[in-house]
Amino acid sequence: MSDSARCAGNSDQGHAVNPFREVISAEECEQIVRNALGSNDITVVEYEVTKIPGHIGFLGEYLRLEVLVEKNGVQSRERYFLKSLPITDKNQRAMMESLGFFRKEVGVYSRILSGFGHNEAPVKWRPNCYLTRADLIVLEDLKWQQGFSMIHFQTALEQSHLHLVLEAVAQMHALSLNYEYNCVSGQRLDDLYADVLFETSVIRDNSWFMAGLSGIKAIALNGTKYSSDPAKKQIMEQQIDEKLNEIFDIVKPTHDFQSVLVHRDIWLNNLMFQFEKDPATGQDKPDIPKRCILLDFQICRYLPPIVDFLLTLYLTTRRSHREQFFQDYLRFYYDHLSDRMRSFKLNPDQMLPFEQLERSIGHYKIIAHVFAGVYLALTNLPANVLDQLHQDDPELYHQYCNSNRDEFMLKYLREDEFYRETMTECVEETVEYFFGFE
Repeated sequence: MSDSARCAGNSDQGHAVNPFREVISAEECEQIVRNALGSNDITVVEYEVTKIPGHIGFLGEYLRLEVLVEKNGVQSRERYFLKSLPITDKNQRAMMESLGFFRKEVGVYSRILSGFGHNEAPVKWRPNCYLTRADLIVLEDLKWQQGFSMIHFQTALEQSHLHLVLEAVAQMHALSLNYEYNCVSGQRLDDLYADVLFETSVIRDNSWFMAGLSGIKAIALNGTKYSSDPAKKQIMEQQIDEKLNEIFDIVKPTHDFQSVLVHRDIWLNNLMFQFEKDPATGQDKPDIPKRCILLDFQICRYLPPIVDFLLTLYLTTRRSHREQFFQDYLRFYYDHLSDRMRSFKLNPDQMLPFEQLERSIGHYKIIAHVFAGVYLALTNLPANVLDQLHQDDPELYHQYCNSNRDEFMLKYLREDEFYRETMTECVEETVEYFFGFE
């Protein structure tokens, strides 16, 4: 590190306006750049850490690191994506630390994914990680230079996008099997990494998740076509709590099916796509994606692969589409998984036959229904609603997110057409699954 290297905004004035400037040290910055560029022959001249605007995630602070680098007398700029424990919101940080979300993701990146390897071929499926710390993860900036971007939250994915997502998921699952059987002699990952692959979300101590279950119930009883039928409403009132609570047993480890490292959080903000360019304008053609990257590994578990397949469809598509193409997507996913397994000298017909995948659907479909109801209740809210509420009334924000959001959800069910359409569809499908309503 050059004596002249400095963190931009390092004056008293900079300290006042940039609370993120000390997130990393000069020495860590140098380590990040050397890891990313694969060279020790570099000097960091200066660097700056800034917050990325917008509420792009619920469980961390999202920052950008910009670095001026010198190598052989030539200067260049590099950029990285930083994810840290919440810095400005003490309530959110306390929740993250108590439940272990961030500690879990640090462990997944630094201990599990680093052992998987094979991130570039045949498909790049996750961002490269250049530094982890108990409170910080430093990743490549996929938007900078490579041009990856997210899709608008009101988009329902179609076949061209879903095929890329399922390829990435298949790659992750195949690497998990390769690691388990070719690298650690068949040891289960939840035994090897019990201190990493613990449950953070589907636990009764997680008030965020419990508020989500309550929200599903509120919409079922007040916002679905079945709530206007007295007989059906009575059935729901008497039994829906018991039905929802089945989720706590379903997420426990199993020996009935082959398990893999599952992501469990595959919704639109955890996907980035690279698109074909329009040769005339140079702009992305959003209907022609080329590559897909999976983000955020903070709720990973060791469970059957069907969990990720189901969540991919239920969190990113509309009901009519997935009902029409469900079997096509299942076969597409399995064909890619099988190909990847064979490339690692693993026999899918013995280790994970298609019949086992089909059989596991019935057992784990409840995860897709419940997770969709919990997640979409927040992610499908009108743009910037949560971010604005967080800024204007932090206490009310935490009440809605982590205590009781029934009133909040029912308000937007009445006022916002997209929210009403998607949440009604989601919860009605869940109610039909639970009670067999037609």
